[in-house]
Amino acid sequence: MSKVFVQEISLFSFQQNILIFEPAKIMVGAMPVNLLPKFCNGAMDSCNGVDGNDNNVYIGSRVKCNDDFGTVRYIGEVQGYKGLWYGIEWDNESRGKHDGCLDGIQYFKTSKPSAGSFVRPNKIIPSKTCAEAIRQYYGDPEDETLAAHRRTIINEWKREMGAPFIEMVGFEKIHQKQKFDRLLEVCVHDQNVSRAGDVSSLCPNVRSLDVSRNLFSNWREVIQLSAQLPDLRDLDVSKNRMLIDAPTEILAQLSINFSKLEKINLSVCDYTWTDILKLSHLWPKIHEIIAAYNRIDEIEPPLVTLRSLSVLRLDGNPITSWSEVMNLGALNLKVLSLNDCLIAEIRFGDDWNQRVETFKNLEILFLNRNRINDWRSISELNKLSSLKKLYFLKNPIQTTEDYDTGSQLVVAKIGTLQELNGSIITGELRRGAEYDYLKRYGGEWKVAQLDVEAKAAFDAEHCRFEELIRKYGIPEDSLLVKLPKITTLTSQLLEVTLRDENGKSFKKKFPSTMAVQKLVTLSQRLFSRAGNTGTPLLYVLDEQMDGAEIYLDNSMKDLAYYSIKNGDVILVKFR
Repeated sequence: MSKVFVQEISLFSFQQNILIFEPAKIMVGAMPVNLLPKFCNGAMDSCNGVDGNDNNVYIGSRVKCNDDFGTVRYIGEVQGYKGLWYGIEWDNESRGKHDGCLDGIQYFKTSKPSAGSFVRPNKIIPSKTCAEAIRQYYGDPEDETLAAHRRTIINEWKREMGAPFIEMVGFEKIHQKQKFDRLLEVCVHDQNVSRAGDVSSLCPNVRSLDVSRNLFSNWREVIQLSAQLPDLRDLDVSKNRMLIDAPTEILAQLSINFSKLEKINLSVCDYTWTDILKLSHLWPKIHEIIAAYNRIDEIEPPLVTLRSLSVLRLDGNPITSWSEVMNLGALNLKVLSLNDCLIAEIRFGDDWNQRVETFKNLEILFLNRNRINDWRSISELNKLSSLKKLYFLKNPIQTTEDYDTGSQLVVAKIGTLQELNGSIITGELRRGAEYDYLKRYGGEWKVAQLDVEAKAAFDAEHCRFEELIRKYGIPEDSLLVKLPKITTLTSQLLEVTLRDENGKSFKKKFPSTMAVQKLVTLSQRLFSRAGNTGTPLLYVLDEQMDGAEIYLDNSMKDLAYYSIKNGDVILVKFR
């Protein structure tokens, strides 16, 4: 509404303004809202910003009955029943009774077998405009006695001024208007709002608007709503199911109506990632998107939009593959939340010793309550060069360790981490975690050095181990955690060939726990008949290293320590 200040007066120590009001058009960017391209079906046209009590229900309308939400799929008569009926496809399938077919007649078709039913129009809760909901929720009912007294005084002023046509806004009106003008944050959650209404003349300075769990059926109404709030920064439209039937080109043109929008919540809107990408043309300066609990399972790389996006929350979506997440790697994300998804493992590639080029700015990652079941997935996160905070709780792999031990493993595996599950990682805590990690896996590391495949597997599983050795050195053998003894019969009995320098050989079966010293004694006895004397030296032939001879230098170690396996050849050399 436009206004002209006529005079300033004082009464009862209150400064009041006398105003003249003239109707004004609601503007969308630089054009009137009634010129907004009508990309919706004609039956879905709204009141173009004008409040009204007309609650027309049309095909595609979102409706509410008791506490159940649904979409109108049919309006008309039902054979065998008098009067008008609405055919509803309910969001909650258990609320329905059929798929739109009744007594052999298919009136409409639901996406789920039993999500449909018919209801009478009077069972539907009437919808309202956003402006009406704001007035009802934020209104300040006036004391009628005081209001009547003030109206009497105002009428006397009008007669004295000889200008009865002037509308004088004072006392309760200026108080009410100033109250709405001061509104910066508005929440009309679950208020049966289906249309925009005239919000611009009511509270034009709103920066944060929550219209979640309402009855918006199409983005047209949301665009009209945002068009009236030029300073809107934060918009919550979660738990609305809104069609996107405008072409991308039109959405891009309408982005002027979201020119300052920085954050949007699209949770529980039944959207795919393709839907999110299409809508993103509306938000040229978006910084944060919350799209939790939708139908996002495949992720297409954004090629044009989302260049300013720094926070993305995709919690509760059926994402199973980390390769889909990798498609977001080119974005400048600082925060990525993937709680309650279905991710089973994390892999960035085969090169265990290289930082990845994706997610260069990612600092905070949420992975609570996924299906991650291997510690290598945590090692892979060390490839993220900027990762500082990780939230990793209630994943299957964590059942293998107590919480403190599991946390130490995470800290040791990710060198850049500064905070884990909300707890600060101090220098002392990191040193302790890393040194314990060295002691725990040092023995396994030594064994892995004797076999190319074993070394490659160890390096992939423990990609920071070489770095930690350079940092702390190799712990003394006495400090290393002993490798678990292998107890299965198959692994205990190893068939190996003992061969001396003259080519004489014996095939024998030994337990994997047999000490090298016992094998030395046995070899001395077996080959002494050939005239060999003295204590023999034993070498295992490594075929993967072109027949390299690896000296069994510690007679107190067992065969498993040197990774001796079935079919290996052990050379027996006498001094």
